[in-house]
Amino acid sequence: MHLLMVIDAARLDDDRRTLRGVARGLLDASIEQSHILGAEDDTAPVEPILDSVDPIATVMPSRWWRRGNQVAMLVDRIENQPVEAIFWSGDAAALLARDLAAHLEVPLIADTWRLDQVQHARRTPWVDTWVARTERIGNLLREVLKHGTVVTARPPVDLNAMTRLPDTRPSMVILDPGGPPREAQYLVGALGRVIEQRPDLEVFVELRSGASHRLWQMLQKSGLLDTVTVLDHVGALVPLVAKASVVVAPAPQGPARSLIPLSMCGGAAVVAASTACDELLIHNETALVLGPGDADTWAAALGALLSDPPLRQRLARTGRSRATDACREETALAAWITAITSSTESAR
Repeated sequence: MHLLMVIDAARLDDDRRTLRGVARGLLDASIEQSHILGAEDDTAPVEPILDSVDPIATVMPSRWWRRGNQVAMLVDRIENQPVEAIFWSGDAAALLARDLAAHLEVPLIADTWRLDQVQHARRTPWVDTWVARTERIGNLLREVLKHGTVVTARPPVDLNAMTRLPDTRPSMVILDPGGPPREAQYLVGALGRVIEQRPDLEVFVELRSGASHRLWQMLQKSGLLDTVTVLDHVGALVPLVAKASVVVAPAPQGPARSLIPLSMCGGAAVVAASTACDELLIHNETALVLGPGDADTWAAALGALLSDPPLRQRLARTGRSRATDACREETALAAWITAITSSTESAR
């Protein structure tokens, strides 16, 4: 079969490694592909997902009158490819993929990784198969959907790339907290106290949300920018989370980002504001799950993980065992292949 993958720029930035692993696994299973990848503008180059597939780079239009012309142009570009299904990942890719599927009269497959997408799915009757990144999202989708099949398929993790170096210098990666900046004030306060206690700590903070500039100002005002590295590109985070001593997921409604299981498979101890981003997070078993808002509690927990190696290693060891079982490459890819192939089979 031949699959058309439509992926917007935000998903490429956030999830390129996972999507590359999925695409490679599908190709190994004899599922040929074409790729339409989101570009920042009409002239921006786009890095291919697979070396063997030349992508079509395009801006993902949201207005229906622009999408009509875009769809006609894209159909002309892929007219020699016998597309049998379309897979989309990324909110900006959804409407373009829907229009392409309607034009080509092929099944549509949706990638679902955030809790708020569940309610949107209730109002989206044109998707034939929903690929849920976690069991929690999959179960919620099954409760609300009136149309479409749900397949839970965790992202595959390449365990061969997870070899850790000795903890010669502790490191911490803080994922984008999301939400209004005032809600992250406690985190900035906790981080300042931890760095004061552990000046040897290497800290990386991801700031990518719309409020990132305000958070940067908070860090600057707290005098933390001299010791904290601020990152706004997920490509730099991927190798860091796999090697970090501690990974912090402070967004209470955090999406099921592949960075969470990746960090767990790498052997990092995880501290999270809730289990919303992944059900692999079990308090005091595979992670520390803390209610957001209390700087003292967060400073104490982060400080304990850094000063108590046995505690950190216990959480990391249990978390790694759970995550590697859940994200084993052959198991994950089998689920993705099932999701893709079942869509075309049911459409026949």
